[in-house]
Amino acid sequence: MVDFPRPRLAALQEIAARLLDSRAPDDDTAFARELLSGFHDVCMRYGLDGTLAALDHAYPPIDIDDRGALAESYQLRTNLVARLGNKAELDRGGPRAQIPVKAAECVVNALGLTLVEPPADRGISLGDDVRNEVVAAIASVIDEEIAAPRHRARVIAIARSLIAPGHEDAFERLANELDERGMKLVKQPKVPIVAVQAAQRAFFDARVQVVETAGKSAIDRALPALARASEEAAARIDRPVTYRLTPRQVAIARAADVRIPRVPAMITQTLLEGLAELADLAFKAPERIARKYAASQTFAVGELIEHPKFGIGTVATSGNKRIEVDFPDGRVTLVQAPK
Repeated sequence: MVDFPRPRLAALQEIAARLLDSRAPDDDTAFARELLSGFHDVCMRYGLDGTLAALDHAYPPIDIDDRGALAESYQLRTNLVARLGNKAELDRGGPRAQIPVKAAECVVNALGLTLVEPPADRGISLGDDVRNEVVAAIASVIDEEIAAPRHRARVIAIARSLIAPGHEDAFERLANELDERGMKLVKQPKVPIVAVQAAQRAFFDARVQVVETAGKSAIDRALPALARASEEAAARIDRPVTYRLTPRQVAIARAADVRIPRVPAMITQTLLEGLAELADLAFKAPERIARKYAASQTFAVGELIEHPKFGIGTVATSGNKRIEVDFPDGRVTLVQAPK
């Protein structure tokens, strides 16, 4: 049996839901292939290449770096098709919301996975000030590297080095028609379709490479802030999650995913979330201090106050001479000094 973290089952269910919407009738083999490829995507997105390595040991040979390797395993594909075929309720009967759940269960059973809970007490708590410093460090790189027109120039330069011989002239004509961010053609020049395809492949690979390079530099810049707060937190960024992939590598791969908008704020957020989730870092919100209540003072909405009778509460409304405060036992109206 191969271990698989139970919390990641939800990601597999989401993939199953998307595939079911486009599933061809009575084509369990194609559906099984896509489910197995989707399972590979989940593993890579969460640093679970250790699970793929275990499957390679149990059902050799499987190239864990190849997205289609599981789908090409005759044994695994046959196992999954058989289980999907025995699950007639996938297509009829029962709540529709349960269909992806059952499809994911078929994958778990076909691969011989054992659902396990993640290790407890592995998290590292860091203050909100650390989070702000890390975000600022990451954003300082991403905002510069991904913003127009630098992103466009970088994409064109990298794509030019990747273009196949014989398509150089057509490439330059296409590059001139890229929008200000280098993401799409504003106008389609008259060039051979084979040249268009070659250029589009080069542009695609270049966009991924730009984000990967920027992501690496951004994380490098953020590491000193993490290290000052916790050497262990900084060290985890480059330690394998389950096998070879590190939080840094997975976070960068997530940010480079074509489904993530090429907007600096989104890439910064994706990098931060990936590092925090995969390295088990928990950023704490700053603690609010409760101010002692006095009728001679004025209070703002959202402020914490400490009352000698009612305890600590949050100001819900604030008028000229009154405030309403939510205490553990209910809302109370109190007087305050006029504004």
